[in-house]
Amino acid sequence: DLQRDTGHPQEPNSASAESRSKRLKTGWRRRMQRMAESRFALTFMCLLSFTDACCSPVLPEVLYVPMVLLRPQKRWFYAFCCSLASVLGGIAGYWLGFWLWENGLREFAYEYIPGFTAESYEEISTAYGSNAFLWVWLGGFTPLPYKIFTVFAGVCHDKVSFGVFLLASTLSRFPRIYATVWLLDRLGKPTFDLLMK
Repeated sequence: DLQRDTGHPQEPNSASAESRSKRLKTGWRRRMQRMAESRFALTFMCLLSFTDACCSPVLPEVLYVPMVLLRPQKRWFYAFCCSLASVLGGIAGYWLGFWLWENGLREFAYEYIPGFTAESYEEISTAYGSNAFLWVWLGGFTPLPYKIFTVFAGVCHDKVSFGVFLLASTLSRFPRIYATVWLLDRLGKPTFDLLMK
């Protein structure tokens, strides 16, 4: 009875949780595949790329990669559209940070974040601004969440010029997304099969 009470009931629960996780992943992949095959795929991909750069946790690769693999003849066109949408989304993120900071976020931060003062903001924004190009470029090219760097650049707008931000965004997002196409050219069909499992 003790074994039945302590051991066996947990196995079905664990198996059930694993089964639900697999069903969710399979369902997500199928939805992305259907979306990639849709005539609105390019619009969806651009929206994902735009929002990923400023507010969304969903990466554009979940749709962009199946689209490239399904229509390899359009891969460079997709890369350009995805890159441009990402840079435009980064611009939106910059101005979102600017607007939030100037319309209540500054006061909220000073009042409710322990230890955060005008002096500490000045120190942080100066440190970020002194290497703004590097920080934004790293956020745009590496797996780091780009949206954090775009919005924070807007928050630190008095130390991060928009021109520097735009240059770093362009020189990071375009190479990253074009590099994805280059890798897919090398990996090809096995990658598609793996994604669709």
